[in-house]
Amino acid sequence: MLTNKKIAIIGVGKMGETLLNSMIKNNLVKKENLYGSTAQEEHAQEINKKYGIRTYLNNQEMILEKDIIIIAIKPQMMKKVISEIKEVVTEKQLIISIAAATSTQFIEDCLGRNILVIRAMPNTPALINEGMTVLCPGRYVDKRHIKMAMDIFGAVGLVEVIYREELMEVVTALSGSGPAYTYIIIESLTEGGLRMGLPRELAQKLTAQSLLGAAKMVLETGMHPALLKDAVTTPAGVTVDGLMELEDGGIRVTLIKAVSRATEKSKELSR
Repeated sequence: MLTNKKIAIIGVGKMGETLLNSMIKNNLVKKENLYGSTAQEEHAQEINKKYGIRTYLNNQEMILEKDIIIIAIKPQMMKKVISEIKEVVTEKQLIISIAAATSTQFIEDCLGRNILVIRAMPNTPALINEGMTVLCPGRYVDKRHIKMAMDIFGAVGLVEVIYREELMEVVTALSGSGPAYTYIIIESLTEGGLRMGLPRELAQKLTAQSLLGAAKMVLETGMHPALLKDAVTTPAGVTVDGLMELEDGGIRVTLIKAVSRATEKSKELSR
């Protein structure tokens, strides 16, 4: 569906460049149909040289006659960018926004017309094609537009679609922020191995691969994590003692509270 579509990316930063790279690498879109903008001339030239696409400093000029516009900017920049493109956006163009805490209705209302908008929340593992993205369509989007967005983000990981936009704040708190929680777990388990005598590099590799393997077991088997945990836990064995320490430290409640608090913060920002 994307082969002949012209796609403009407003803000070729880390995530914007990741999407650009994946679309090229996976042959989703022809290079000549990809365009990018950035606020700095030097960076625009760098992207142009690196990917061979046309780059712009002027967003209004770039989006003219493009089919899909990906807005890959910080939420605090959204009003400024929308004001720049408002006069030239048409109802035939699909806007995909990855700005956190920015609703589809906010974008629709700012543009003032029946504009096609999809909100996306990818996370940073998209940088290595192991991302998790959740899409939420706006009022004027149909299945065809959702499919195009799924194709774009499917190139950098898994994709899900939800239709209750209030849940996007939970998505932000869980999968958007989730890698940060995981890094703390990796760091802590690594230091546990270090404390008991393992070299740091080995302890970190053992930890990271164990979490990666466990995550794949959940995704690929579809089994409940509790059942998979029980398969590792033998009576009077090593694992059960370790689990008791985790429960004693309140890890389960702490992680639940982390998601709850982050969700509230996301709601605050969206307001």
